[in-house]
Amino acid sequence: MMKTTIKILLNIALIGIQISWAVAASEQGNRGPLYLSTAWNLLKGDLTVQANTRFYFNNKTFGTSNNLTNAVTFWDIQGGLNFSYGISQHYQLSVSQILYQDNHKPGKGYNFPDDLFLKFKAASFPKSATPYKFGAAITTRIPVAKYHNVQLEPYSAGRVEFGVLGVASYATNQLYPEDGFNAHVNLGIIDHNDHGKKFNDSHIPYVNQTNSRELYGGLAIIYPVSNFDFSMELYGNYHINKPPQAAFSRHNYVYISPGIGYNASYWLSVVCSFDIRLSPHQSSKSYWLQNFSALLLPTYPTWRINLSLRMNPVSKIKGRFESTEKFQSTKNLNTKKDIYQQITEERKNIEDAEEELKKIRDERKKMDEILNRLRKALEIKETKEKEKEKN
Repeated sequence: MMKTTIKILLNIALIGIQISWAVAASEQGNRGPLYLSTAWNLLKGDLTVQANTRFYFNNKTFGTSNNLTNAVTFWDIQGGLNFSYGISQHYQLSVSQILYQDNHKPGKGYNFPDDLFLKFKAASFPKSATPYKFGAAITTRIPVAKYHNVQLEPYSAGRVEFGVLGVASYATNQLYPEDGFNAHVNLGIIDHNDHGKKFNDSHIPYVNQTNSRELYGGLAIIYPVSNFDFSMELYGNYHINKPPQAAFSRHNYVYISPGIGYNASYWLSVVCSFDIRLSPHQSSKSYWLQNFSALLLPTYPTWRINLSLRMNPVSKIKGRFESTEKFQSTKNLNTKKDIYQQITEERKNIEDAEEELKKIRDERKKMDEILNRLRKALEIKETKEKEKEKN
């Protein structure tokens, strides 16, 4: 039964996975925000695999010159995978590949594969036990897809794009941050590297004289209860330099995304969330010559449904998770919290002891230097006295 359930979930996840600049940040492993990035890393040597699905559809009707009513269905589907690896305590590498991109644009094929994303994150600072953690990341989008400037999707120029991201996180549980309430703040900038870019399918000759740039980021909170994680994310963007008029996605957007995650095991979890657009309805009217649907649809979907299947095929938390499950079977939740608090305090005591040991070593080093100087002074004095006796 378990194998059948996992197989069904895998098939659903691979129907269509959205990995844009925002979703590519989802590399926390078995738990964490769907869109935002945390300020802590995977454990050294841990490998995680994620499949994030996001889809949208819309039925529209419009009149014709023959006084008839036509109906059309618009959709937007993507599919891909994310791999993340913990290089060390402070460094992590993530690779995201959009495998499949399809929407309603007439006369267009689908992308298989789509673009590739690379992300290098330095985080988990400071090293000492504290509820606040900070980090930063460098991101790159490598164009692999045949088609870019996709309707209903964030702007992509079809060139190598670069970005930097700052992250900050708060967790009530300092030892295992995902086991307690945690909150996150992200803020980054993307350079689309599209100076002089001309879209082959555009009837609009205008091109940007400078690179398009945008700010992106958001806020996220997660509250775990037993095996469930309840989350709320607010994310969006702001164009500093807008994309060219031939671009569909020239407007800013803001979404709120409530979600729920189920942690089936230490190596498997499933997340579902519902995106609701808070920014006003805007259409890409400047692009109507290319696609009549630009007049019927908003720049970004009014709503979206997300599904994420997260797996940790290589993880060092297995022993901790199994011991926690065994402990839960014999003790109540309050006792578990007391144990976590004791472990956190013991870890802090160990770190304090390490600091004291370092101070003692430094003092010993200074004493050794003083003793060496005294020894040399005594040797010089004895040498001078011997020379006097000889004379």
